[in-house]
Amino acid sequence: MPRIATQLTDTEIKKAKPKDRNYKMTDGKGLYLIVSTNGGKWWRMDYTFADKRKTLSLGTYPTVTLTDARSEALELKRLIHQGIDPLEQRKEEKQQTKEETKLSEFERSTQLHLVVDEWFTLHEKKVSDYTAGKTRALLYNKLIPHFGEYTPKGHLKRSTPISHIKHHEITALLKEVSKETEYTAKRLKQFLERIWLFAVTSGYCEQNIIANISNEILPAAKVEHIAKITDEQTLSRLLHGIENYTGGVMVRAALQFVTYTMLRASTLVNLKWEYVDFAAKTLTIPRDEMKVKDSNLNDFTLPLVDQAVRVLEEIKPYSGGGAYIFAINGKPINKESGNKALRLMGFDGTEGRAKQTMHSFRGTFRSLANTHQEEHNAPYEVKEAILDHQVGGKVERAYTHKSDYVKQMRALLEWYAGYLEGVKYG
Repeated sequence: MPRIATQLTDTEIKKAKPKDRNYKMTDGKGLYLIVSTNGGKWWRMDYTFADKRKTLSLGTYPTVTLTDARSEALELKRLIHQGIDPLEQRKEEKQQTKEETKLSEFERSTQLHLVVDEWFTLHEKKVSDYTAGKTRALLYNKLIPHFGEYTPKGHLKRSTPISHIKHHEITALLKEVSKETEYTAKRLKQFLERIWLFAVTSGYCEQNIIANISNEILPAAKVEHIAKITDEQTLSRLLHGIENYTGGVMVRAALQFVTYTMLRASTLVNLKWEYVDFAAKTLTIPRDEMKVKDSNLNDFTLPLVDQAVRVLEEIKPYSGGGAYIFAINGKPINKESGNKALRLMGFDGTEGRAKQTMHSFRGTFRSLANTHQEEHNAPYEVKEAILDHQVGGKVERAYTHKSDYVKQMRALLEWYAGYLEGVKYG
């Protein structure tokens, strides 16, 4: 009968004494310990790769314990199973370490991923969490992998110093991304321009190489407008559908409220009761909670029409004891809850049906306000102010205050509420 191999124990290893020649203590599955004539104990692992017998050193005992050696051997076998030769990988890592030590301290500190991290920390303070998340995904899924080196497990080890990146490398990246989606390539180039400008300003590189890349190398992006309902018959069905929605009090209230306020979904679900002035019928949202977080702009003040106030009064008994308006058990509802409800009502754009999302209410308002301009005569700036769109350049905006428009905004919103009532009840 074949002999059944037994695994080593710590006691056996500790008691192992040197002999007149080196000898082997086998743990099994290629792992063994060499006991030298001077008493040293070295871990080794034998393996076969591409029909060649190879041996790896795993360190010395007791610095590398029996448990550690087995764990390391298991990890190496996983690499072999993935088609990676551990011995060759070690050689490559040593070479990479040598190359890395050749980099100056400045170059190590200005690797692309570190510069992007620094820029992103500043950028995310100026935009909504949703926008910041999309930007992060774009940069870390498209840009960093192109200039980064990763471990077999997919962890980033290092990236090219930003000053080493060449013009033609960025051009190649943008062309590659444009094959997947033209719009994404355009957005990526916009962020690259800002990152390189930041790097030049910070002294991390000498030249903004992105500024010399023409937009003509990228195909023209196809503009896809967000779906919105403007047809009166369909709009009437939408308003009745919201009123009769039975999937939840808070979700129905959020849909009713956004109909008359046109707030972005991420802003809407995070509204707090402290922002509401029932006496003045206004909603004032801190600037840092809006999409545009420019500290030079005033907080966003939106007049509330009677229909919007009634929605708040109806749900106050449900959530008035907490901080958030549209909340369940004290926590804000998910910003996708409204979109899901609209799909359940049938406004999903499939099989010829109209499509409406939470964001679509902004487009519905803007389109109808333009169509019926002669009925309300509101200036362009007022229509944009309701949506918190910034008009003009920075200098012009510095002299423009949202509070100047509140009275005109109220007049336009009351016209719009009356228009919707007329559409709803025919």
